[in-house]
Amino acid sequence: MNNHLQQRLEFALQAASESSKITLEYFGSQKLGENTKSDGSPVTIADRNCESDLRARISEIYPDDSILGEEFGHKVGSSEYEWVIDPIDGTISFIHGVPLYGTMLACLQNGKPVIGVIVMPALDEVVYAAVGCGCWHRQGANTPTQASVTKNLSLSESMVNTTSISYFDTPPLRNLYDQLDKRSKLFRGWSDCYAWVLLATGRVDAVVEPVLSLWDFAAAIPIVEEAGGKCSDFAGNESTESGELIATNGLIHDELLGLISDFR
Repeated sequence: MNNHLQQRLEFALQAASESSKITLEYFGSQKLGENTKSDGSPVTIADRNCESDLRARISEIYPDDSILGEEFGHKVGSSEYEWVIDPIDGTISFIHGVPLYGTMLACLQNGKPVIGVIVMPALDEVVYAAVGCGCWHRQGANTPTQASVTKNLSLSESMVNTTSISYFDTPPLRNLYDQLDKRSKLFRGWSDCYAWVLLATGRVDAVVEPVLSLWDFAAAIPIVEEAGGKCSDFAGNESTESGELIATNGLIHDELLGLISDFR
C-alpha cells in the first residue's frame, strides 16, 4: 500500500473515532431532536452534528475531495477521491438505546472504495481497512489485531446476518428470506453496520442486505475484502450502484448467490 493511502487511512480512523464521540453525548437521552425524513427514516440532532463534524474535518485536510453524506448531500470536489459518510448507521437502534449503531466513513478513489472505517462508539469497538493494508480490529484500549473472516465451507454450517425482515418487502424477497432461514445454520438480524463488523471479525459467515444506500455499505467493502471475504450485488457483480449487497467469507459466496438466483 502506498504512503498516500496509509495517510488517508490514519486520518479516516482518527476523524471517525473523534466525530463518533458526539453521538455518545445524546445516546440514551430524551433530547434527540428526532424527526422523520422524506423517505420515512428517522434522523436526530446527533446524526446531523456528527456528520457536520466529519465534513469539517475532511474539508480542512482534503479540501479538493468530494463528500457524500446521508444527512447533507453531495459536495462535488475536483480530486479523484470521494468521502462517504453515514454518521449513525442504525439510527433506530440509537434512538431506542441499543448500542448496535455505528459511524461509518469510506474513501473512494475513482468510484472504488479503498478505505473503510466502522466505529461502534457505545461498544468502544472499531474495524478499519485500506486496500493492501489488511483489516484491523480494536476493542477498547487493546492493541489492534488483524481481523479475518471464518473458514466455514457451506451455507448449512453458517451464520447469516441481515438487518430486518422489513427490507425483504416483495413476494420474491420474502421467499428469499424464508429460504435463507431454512438453508443456513442460523439466520439472525443484528443491526445495520454491526453485521459488517461481525463478518470481518469472524463472528458471522455472511451478510445479505437487499436495500442499501451507498453510505450504508461503502466502508464495508474494503473492510470485508481485506479481512479475506468477498462482496457483490445479488447478481454477483462488484458494484456500488445496485443498492444491494452480499458479503461473505468468500467460501460460501457462490452457494449463496445460487440460492438468491433461485428464490429472488
